[in-house]
Amino acid sequence: MAVATDRTTEFIMLFSRHSQRIYRFIRSLVDNRTDAEEIYQNTCTVLWSKFDAFEPGSNFWAWSCQIVRYEVLNYRRRQNLERNIFSNEFYNRVAESAMVTVDELDQQQAALSVCFELLSQRQKEVLERIYEPDASPSSVAQDLKRTPNAIYKTLKRAHDLLFSCIQRRLHSGDLF
Repeated sequence: MAVATDRTTEFIMLFSRHSQRIYRFIRSLVDNRTDAEEIYQNTCTVLWSKFDAFEPGSNFWAWSCQIVRYEVLNYRRRQNLERNIFSNEFYNRVAESAMVTVDELDQQQAALSVCFELLSQRQKEVLERIYEPDASPSSVAQDLKRTPNAIYKTLKRAHDLLFSCIQRRLHSGDLF
């Protein structure tokens, strides 16, 4: 019983760590959100049902991606889409490219999280407010009792700092 509980815990930990990446990977292969969500649900079920075949300590992300590829192909077969549009080889190449893209996005997100913490409190506040729904430089300026021009300058400096910091981190491989 303890072994089953350990494997369940291992699955939950690994799946929790990679679930968003898995969904993003599926979305990169399937343009329709509803289809992607259905494939994601099927993939989750298959991941759990086949987890006994997963070798502890191996790469869960790579293993999951293989299952995603099969689930996407199966979905396309069921929907009769692939015979009308592209070959399986095409979809396999897209999937390989998407895996790299998802990894790159994860690295960029990790770098952004670290770099964001290096900004001044004022820069953080302006960035957080400007990306709220219906926010504009004028409304943020009014809320913070600053001029719109001051908001634009703060945004430019913050974006420039974030961009250079992220580039440095990505090139150095220092994401944490």
